[in-house]
Amino acid sequence: MAAARPILLALPLDHETLDLVRATADLARRLVAPIVVVHALPRRRLESDSGEEGRIAEARRQLGLYLGVIRDAGLDLQDVVVEVGEPAEVVIETAPRIAAQLIVTGGGRPATVRRWVFGSVAEALVRRSSVPVWVARGNSPIGRPLVCPMDLTPESKVGLEAAVRMARLFAMPLTLITVLNEHASNSLLSKDELVARKQVDEMLAGYDFSGIELSVVVTSGDPAERILAVADDAGLLVIASRGYDPLVRDWLGPVSARVLSHSVCSALMIRHLEEGHEVRVRAIAHIADLHDRARELVADGRGAEALRLLERAAELASTNAALQETYARALEQAGRAVDATSRRELAAFIRERLG
Repeated sequence: MAAARPILLALPLDHETLDLVRATADLARRLVAPIVVVHALPRRRLESDSGEEGRIAEARRQLGLYLGVIRDAGLDLQDVVVEVGEPAEVVIETAPRIAAQLIVTGGGRPATVRRWVFGSVAEALVRRSSVPVWVARGNSPIGRPLVCPMDLTPESKVGLEAAVRMARLFAMPLTLITVLNEHASNSLLSKDELVARKQVDEMLAGYDFSGIELSVVVTSGDPAERILAVADDAGLLVIASRGYDPLVRDWLGPVSARVLSHSVCSALMIRHLEEGHEVRVRAIAHIADLHDRARELVADGRGAEALRLLERAAELASTNAALQETYARALEQAGRAVDATSRRELAAFIRERLG
């Protein structure tokens, strides 16, 4: 039997440290998986090698004060990785290298931090990681419902499978919620609640819910508000989304972003990775790099120099509104006002029609 893939614990040294260690220990015990701890130290300009080594050694010492919880529970602490760099970058690079099955991170205690701080490590991991991310908030989810939003999309089915697994692991009642929105133009669900309920029931007929206390809610209204209302007393929220696209800042989706930002319970974020995802990510990363370099030039007033980069990027990602807007600014700086207007109109059209 193959050894279980590890859980990666992205561990800070702050008020959440002990809670995160305990939550991860519980997950590792239920998943019968080893744990790899990752801690990142901020870079310091002109720091010597000995200074960096000293900080790493001190961080390891401080982490050791908390990791006894894992060892005392008889769990496998496979490795403790301490590196200098941006925390999210270090975690995202480490996860595939160790073949992690799950990343655990903190999201702020519900009693003191109701919303994520924009740009936080948790937000960066949720938005960018292809590995599932568990955002631990508050106490153990045991004894409270697990809530999973769902529709008929492939990513929703990925989330449903994860929710069923977690409901069994934690012996939690499972609440599935489908929200119909009359403004959604690409939904596979009927706008009629009775018809939509039949569609949902037909999909659920293909799953095994034995041993799980299941409830299904089909309702209408603002999706984020409805999901948050149902999840108000939940212990865990499971949400699936599409694979990360570096060119689309809200690739997580506006509903998922609002729900994860405002919810107070722990959350498990799952990515649906389509066939060929890795190849596509590399291609998109190349486009994103061209765009980032061009934006730096435009910010310096060097729009004419940025045009060569933007022409190539626009060929590869013609429906990206942000890229078209950067292209328009570069054209303005190069004295091509008419072309700039056309690009702005295209960007507006993309946002209106494609979202």
